[in-house]
Amino acid sequence: MPVAARIPLLLVLIGSSLVIGFAEEDAGDLGPSDLEILFGEAAPTDLSTPQVEWRPGHETVVWIDRSDPSNSRLMEFDPVNGDLRMLFDDHRLSTLSGRRPGEAPLLEDPVWRPDGRAVLVSDGENPHLLDLAAGTLTILDVGAGVETHPRFSPDGGRIAWVRNNDLWVFDFALSTETRISHDGSDTVFNGVLDWVYEEELADRDGRAFEWAPDGSAIAWLRLDDGSVPVFHLVDLMETHSQVTEQRYPNPGDPSPRPSLHVTHFGESAAVLADSSEISFGDPLPYVPRFGFTPDGDLWYQELDRAQEHLHLIRVDLESRTSITLIEESDVYWTGAVDGLHFFDDGSFLWLSRRDGHTHLWHAGAAGKIVDLSPGPWDVTEIIGVDPTGRFAFYQAARPNPRERRLFRVDLDNAATAELTSCAGTHTALLAASGSLLVTTSTLTSPPRRWVTDGSGANDLEIPVEHPTPKIDDVHHRFVDVVADDGITLEAMLLLPPDFDESNRYPVVVYTYGGPAAQVVRDVWPRTSGLFNRVLAGRGFVVFALDNRGSAARGREFEGATDLALGSKQLPDQLAGVEWLKRQPWVDPEKIGIWGWSYGGYMTAYALTHSPGTFAAGAAVAPVTDWRLYDSIYTERYMGTPDANPSGYAAASVLDAVGNLADPLLVIHGTGDDNVHVQHTLQFADRAWRTGVRFDLMLFPNLTHGIDAPGSHLKVFGVIVDFFEKHMKEKGEVEH
Repeated sequence: MPVAARIPLLLVLIGSSLVIGFAEEDAGDLGPSDLEILFGEAAPTDLSTPQVEWRPGHETVVWIDRSDPSNSRLMEFDPVNGDLRMLFDDHRLSTLSGRRPGEAPLLEDPVWRPDGRAVLVSDGENPHLLDLAAGTLTILDVGAGVETHPRFSPDGGRIAWVRNNDLWVFDFALSTETRISHDGSDTVFNGVLDWVYEEELADRDGRAFEWAPDGSAIAWLRLDDGSVPVFHLVDLMETHSQVTEQRYPNPGDPSPRPSLHVTHFGESAAVLADSSEISFGDPLPYVPRFGFTPDGDLWYQELDRAQEHLHLIRVDLESRTSITLIEESDVYWTGAVDGLHFFDDGSFLWLSRRDGHTHLWHAGAAGKIVDLSPGPWDVTEIIGVDPTGRFAFYQAARPNPRERRLFRVDLDNAATAELTSCAGTHTALLAASGSLLVTTSTLTSPPRRWVTDGSGANDLEIPVEHPTPKIDDVHHRFVDVVADDGITLEAMLLLPPDFDESNRYPVVVYTYGGPAAQVVRDVWPRTSGLFNRVLAGRGFVVFALDNRGSAARGREFEGATDLALGSKQLPDQLAGVEWLKRQPWVDPEKIGIWGWSYGGYMTAYALTHSPGTFAAGAAVAPVTDWRLYDSIYTERYMGTPDANPSGYAAASVLDAVGNLADPLLVIHGTGDDNVHVQHTLQFADRAWRTGVRFDLMLFPNLTHGIDAPGSHLKVFGVIVDFFEKHMKEKGEVEH
């Protein structure tokens, strides 16, 4: 079937004469060296890197090889002897199950048993246990419905999952399933997060239960969304429209009501010994993280609604008493701490920006707290602690905010050693033995992986294939831009393959701009970054700048946007434009801007609050008014509309629609459950009422990523055409 026929595309022109066609032959305008290679039918189905991990209970590395779309393979690499082998594949699963491909279980997202000898797989309806050594496949006898977020108990004898918003535990010895919670519904979530918690507090991981270290108990979070307002997502592609209800709190709306529950088991999962509940009164806090200490106590993090105060609380489940271990307060905002590690003596590792930068701290049980990473840089991740308990490993934005390097600190004397000696972005997973599985990439080098010991020596590269489409070679430069008040801003250039400083080029500014994010990174790019290379290959200079509010620059740099999204960020982007205009190779009349999500907001905000600056702008899935976005994200940075009416007004694109004077293309999926298409439709309503024209492209029923076969080819193809129409004749560079 032709690509154009797969996705129903709709182009709406708001008072504009621009016509963009979608006939199949238009794809021929997209050169074979760029968009087709990245996003066409022959492109890799997954441009992201394979998830490589340690095999539990082993010192080997495993991953799913999806290079053959019809047969995923579970691969294993032994870093000791360099052996690479296939453990299993979809074809063998099909044979074992006695079912045809397409009906048999798949190695899509296998869940490892703690001993690493078996994995849980699914056929989309039923869980199966695959014993890798015996080569057997056992279907588990469970109730009707789909099991989500499965996790084995630490001893491997049980597994928990969520079905129909209730928590269940399956006991392998008894082949019996026990229901742990009993009130799951469309508004009550047990062991699984609702939409806003998952999106804004959990890094999009929906699981909300944890096993005790000895498997004798399980803790879970219950969320009651009964008071959260309903948003209606409407499907208009059938004769009779369909409506999906989404619980979605806007700023100032009621929040989900949390409670924590712990169930202890008897001799089997079928025997529930006792249970505990921790409830929270008004004003309701958020409970973003929880777990167990090594000796079985419960801990949880409690975050107030304003997200200015975070408490770490430890609960003795036998005496039902609790103690606050540490409190974080911030004049701007604070948030959940990941990678929390408790030691046997009751001390723990903690992240805090109390000294102005996010650092790794060792907090003692008696209240003493020691900074393990002092200096003008941010720690970005706690990786873990070696098996001796002496060394902690972490990642930091050091020596500059563009990079992520790995470090080891001696907990006895705070002596620190860097484990990475080259520039770029390095991530790591710690094995039980203390070895590290490291992934490294740069802006020009795709990810590669190797295993190293805890000192950073004895490296051995892992032969993981990564889909790396070949596109036109472009060059990059990292540059500094000085803002009007003297603050230095990180920026980056992508230059066309034949770049010549004696010529003048059109420029496209790529922006995101949102808090806790960066676009100027020395890391292999994802989808939008790869598209920016296409733009450079088409003769555009691509420029990106991290304005105030961006990550890895410390509390004051990020907090500068407090209560003032948009209005405190745009001046930095405009400083970048002025820097561009001073470059002799820039055509100052041909500077465009584009972005997605928050970047879409920044694009629309720039065109409505600095008209005449940009020759054209393309905004994908943009926020147009923060009163329409979700409460947890928006209130973190803006407070509530009642408490900060002037800040919300200054940050609004809707209130400034009448200022729009430059060509603007807006692209949105009508099924977007994150930034609802409501944002764009209210913008369109204001536009015609004020006589403003803009171009609008809708993708019916597609969500925030506008991700479906062929859809990105159309999204990015239209953006290229839009910039070429308004900023240059195709292929033209001014000499």
